[in-house]
Amino acid sequence: MEAERRRSPRMRTLLAGVVAFNNRCSTFDCTIRNASDTGALLKFPRTVLLPPTFELEIPARNKTVKARIVWRSEDAMGVAFDNDAPAAQTELLERLKASEAAKARLQERVRLLTES
Repeated sequence: MEAERRRSPRMRTLLAGVVAFNNRCSTFDCTIRNASDTGALLKFPRTVLLPPTFELEIPARNKTVKARIVWRSEDAMGVAFDNDAPAAQTELLERLKASEAAKARLQERVRLLTES
């Protein structure tokens, strides 16, 4: 039997999950069959094509993490979590930057309209 390569032990779970990518324009439902602090086993009802990294939402735990595919089969995959950059924090920073850019555009438009 091959030696265990995981950094932390996995616990059996039966949690609903949502894989999101492409700026959340693409999502797939999955079942999280086991999980640890560093990764999880995801099962899908059918074969899915995913990018190497994506966000994994775990609604029951009110948690979103960045995940990286370690291995895959037809209807399952093992993923490692990227705990260095929590997905929610990254998403908030992106939204803040977009809001600041929109504000600057609106301020410029107001300036142009009031000068006329």
